[in-house]
Amino acid sequence: MKSINKFGALILCFAAALQFWGCGKADSEYVHTTNTISQMLCRVSHGASDVMGDIYEYDKDGNLMEGDFTQEDIEGGYGLILFGVSQSLADEFPLDNVYLIATVTYDVFITPSLSGRHDITGDGIIITVTSGVGTKRHYRIRGFYE
Repeated sequence: MKSINKFGALILCFAAALQFWGCGKADSEYVHTTNTISQMLCRVSHGASDVMGDIYEYDKDGNLMEGDFTQEDIEGGYGLILFGVSQSLADEFPLDNVYLIATVTYDVFITPSLSGRHDITGDGIIITVTSGVGTKRHYRIRGFYE
């Protein structure tokens, strides 16, 4: 009986070693350095139509980036996302109670979370987008009636 317990303990230790051996760093081809939002949508309910936000990217010196740019060009900068909604839709599209949907690469974290409803009136909200390698970019999200 004691030999069975010792053999079982040995098997258990071997299985645990195999489990932890598989844990390692992710392959570099699967880790993204991108911490930008490529698209953001705003809606008042899950089945409602969307309003697409205009995204403005700024570099670390506060210069608006236009055209094509690389991650290195905007590193240390910030983003601004504006939702302009027609004044005629103000009653049907309250900007103080909206859902936000962002398009990002798969290994990006957004804090605070975009789940739930948000008030993007006035100064709006500020979110932080963290890439797979830990670089951070801040975005201010604002809505207004035009």
